[in-house]
Amino acid sequence: MFTKLKLSAILLSLLFTLGCQEDLAPSNDQLESTQATREGETLNDITFTLSDGTSSQLSEQLATHDAVVFYFTMWCPICEGHMSYIRQQIKPHYENVAFIFVDYVSGNISSTLDSQQSRGYTDFLVISDFDNALETYFDGTMATTVIVDKNFIVRLNSTFKTGSDISNTLDQL
Repeated sequence: MFTKLKLSAILLSLLFTLGCQEDLAPSNDQLESTQATREGETLNDITFTLSDGTSSQLSEQLATHDAVVFYFTMWCPICEGHMSYIRQQIKPHYENVAFIFVDYVSGNISSTLDSQQSRGYTDFLVISDFDNALETYFDGTMATTVIVDKNFIVRLNSTFKTGSDISNTLDQL
């Protein structure tokens, strides 16, 4: 009986493994992204609400900066690692670029402000995307990074990987 039970478990495991119809062998092939991209598009002006309840526009940011970097955060440890990297390793090299975090999960302005303050990001502008307008427009999810240049052209719309994509894009402006 114990042997039949063992054999049944092995066969069941084999069925699940073969039934998934996935190639489980590792590969160096680039993964296809399902994220929509707006790279190359020229944007109209965008209005957004900041964590302090005030409104701002993309045109206001670009009037005083060469580009705007939007980073979509859900305040998780991975996002905080990326945000810390942006703060320490990228932002100091691009003084004329606005770095703005987009909180798309808190759901309201006061929760966005609480998250911003409790995590120590009061030195950054943070958008409270409570209506999910930016999330929807840029297909923004955790770690989505969007760079818009002075001419309102989207230069990058992808998931944060190592930070070099941000630096490389900003270096080309």
